[in-house]
Amino acid sequence: MRLFTALCFDDETKNALFAAGKAAENSSGGNFSAKENLHLTLVFIGETEREDEIRSALSKIEFPAFEFKISGMGTFEKGIFWAGTEENEKLQNLRKEVFEKLKNLGFEPEEREFVPHITLARKFRPGEDFSAEETEKLLPEKAVSANRISLMKSERIEGVLKYTEIYSKKLL
Repeated sequence: MRLFTALCFDDETKNALFAAGKAAENSSGGNFSAKENLHLTLVFIGETEREDEIRSALSKIEFPAFEFKISGMGTFEKGIFWAGTEENEKLQNLRKEVFEKLKNLGFEPEEREFVPHITLARKFRPGEDFSAEETEKLLPEKAVSANRISLMKSERIEGVLKYTEIYSKKLL
């Protein structure tokens, strides 16, 4: 299975993120994320059959629930169009704790700098009438609650990318 850990969103947040992606889609090109797939990746694990060990490690995490704000948009190499977050020490620390738990199991997660983001599109090509400023106005205005860590499975079903939560650990 192809696995990763993530923070998932409530429907209101997903709706706002999806609306921002839809607005960008209407004035550009790319492969835009399905509403049900919107999440913030904490640690990408990759292909493994060690789901039970990962569940066990995540179950031992004792971290308080917190809130963070979605803010800003940008692109990474290869045309990844994303919504970002305001700087948040608790988010960074949660990611670090999950990263260390997985590393202690012998996984080798990517050690690059953690840039919290929500992927809105891949292979993004902004059109002439695309306005990042206007699209940003559609992002959720209220803080987002981080109240659980999700273990997610990534798979293609009939050519469509699908993310499924297979385990969650409630934060304190």
